[in-house]
Amino acid sequence: MNSLIDALYFYAQKSQAFRYLQTAEYRRAVSHIEEDWEEFRATLTAEQGKQLDGLLTQEAQITHLEDEASFCSALSIGLTLGRL
Repeated sequence: MNSLIDALYFYAQKSQAFRYLQTAEYRRAVSHIEEDWEEFRATLTAEQGKQLDGLLTQEAQITHLEDEASFCSALSIGLTLGRL
């Protein structure tokens, strides 16, 4: 069952999620955060930049695990509702 959930998760991420993010609000938020990151990174030393990259990598891994957990929960709810 885990391989099915994994396949569905990756399909949703690659083929479906982008459709829900095609909003002006999302594009504005991404644009602003990218500008803010560029300005912030310009103030860091090389060592600070490496430390930040390490922390961001760890945070991205945690976010991925949280996203998978949310997806699995939603899928479980959907399957349960489908049985009703």
